[in-house]
Amino acid sequence: MTLPKFGPAWAGALMGTSIASSLTGLHGFHVAQVVFALIAAGLLVVFTVGVRNEPPRHQNMAAWGMYSMGLLACGSAWTALTGNDVFQLVSWWIGAPLAIIVCLWQLWGLWKQSAHYTEPAFPWGLALVSPMVAATSAGQLATHHGEFYHCAGELCFFLTFFTAIPLFLYCYWSRTRPRGAAAGTAWIPLGVIGQSTAASTLLFDAHLYGLIMFTLAVPCVLYAMYCFYEAVLHWAPYGPGWWGSTFPVGTLCLGAWDEGWHTLSLALLVLLLLHWGVCAVRFGSWELSQSGAR
Repeated sequence: MTLPKFGPAWAGALMGTSIASSLTGLHGFHVAQVVFALIAAGLLVVFTVGVRNEPPRHQNMAAWGMYSMGLLACGSAWTALTGNDVFQLVSWWIGAPLAIIVCLWQLWGLWKQSAHYTEPAFPWGLALVSPMVAATSAGQLATHHGEFYHCAGELCFFLTFFTAIPLFLYCYWSRTRPRGAAAGTAWIPLGVIGQSTAASTLLFDAHLYGLIMFTLAVPCVLYAMYCFYEAVLHWAPYGPGWWGSTFPVGTLCLGAWDEGWHTLSLALLVLLLLHWGVCAVRFGSWELSQSGAR
């Protein structure tokens, strides 16, 4: 299996690491928060340098969606760590426009370049979810930086809500099960559930929305567990798709926290850290095997 060069396609690791930093901080694990924030900063530098390996095309908007979400999540993590809004502001002003662009570009590709999208797959939705991450960040910024961020957050919220959710329903309906190195992508639809719950709480104070979405999440979580844990037990070949199991769990953790379900949020944080650890070990074993083959 040939893997892409370091760049946007690997940004799932940045997403999962960044949100792990924010969430460990929320739950009071400050040493872990610092460690994850430093790792995330290093990954952001590596993947930003690697952008030259993967210039944007409609076929790789999923990768660029991950990069925009990783950038937004990293900025939020460093603001949470330092209390300095500059990190989140800078990441939002770069990441939010990028998220909107990649979302619209992906929609254009699905419509005009349908020959490239034959077998439904959850990664198709990565670019469509990215504005929802911008919406959550905007909701956080609106508290201290004005109504503009609230309005921008609402725009981003509905852009994802009316595009990503129908796409994921179509993917479930197609019954195309992700396997092997791609098994972690079965978690991707959970990202829009968790992230939209957090965003709806910040932007609309809509707690009933979160209750409905978390109820709908139960069968999706069970399905994702079935796909991903089978791949883990068989120690499937490594690929960036493994990290698809991290950020969506983190968004559920964040959504539960914003809803006030702190015990559930802690349980989801434990699950996130377990997934992150498994992905890190699998990456490490793959890297060792690559080094031995050189």
